[in-house]
Amino acid sequence: MSKYDIEQQPTLLFEEEDIPLSDKQWRRLAHILEKSDYQHVIGGDAEEGHSVWVSRYYNDVESPEALSVMSEEVKSIVMSEKMRTFYQQFTGTDKLCLRRCQANRLSQGDYIGVHKDQDSSPDYLATIVFHFSNGYKGGYFQVENDDAIVSRRYHPSAHMALVNNCSIPHQVTRVENGERLTLACFLSTSFAPNKTTPHAFKINDSGTD
Repeated sequence: MSKYDIEQQPTLLFEEEDIPLSDKQWRRLAHILEKSDYQHVIGGDAEEGHSVWVSRYYNDVESPEALSVMSEEVKSIVMSEKMRTFYQQFTGTDKLCLRRCQANRLSQGDYIGVHKDQDSSPDYLATIVFHFSNGYKGGYFQVENDDAIVSRRYHPSAHMALVNNCSIPHQVTRVENGERLTLACFLSTSFAPNKTTPHAFKINDSGTD
């Protein structure tokens, strides 16, 4: 039984004390994110515009696939038994597939354009975003309502986690200063191949804006 209904409450924010990660696990994830290689993505696989530096650990263009030598270690932390039990609060089950997992690094001027995660895969259920930064300005996680009149904004601190229903449009506003570093994990109850064929990511190979 779910504690939270993400159909009725599509965006959730969890404090550090609510998340069953140890200080050692937070530090290990932060170290992995710091040592990872990043690509400058300027267009997403749902054809939305971005300027974000991305390091991918899992992707599911067809089926979930490890993309880094660090993928298994990341998965062992974020998909441990205690974390699956934590996710059950909002997914209703601990039988979950990590279909996609990536670090997103945004510095001054970077942003993530409006999109729905289910445009990449209709099987995505919820995305949990672990935060690793303090002191950045801008970079709000902004949920877009269908009427486009009222938007809700979130600005999590380090060691907090934001959960979003994958059917809900959202964006990350431009970072005005500092760095916003997160780890996004896309959860699903489906272990089957992706039902869609996502577009290729657009990469800025020059490494400049």
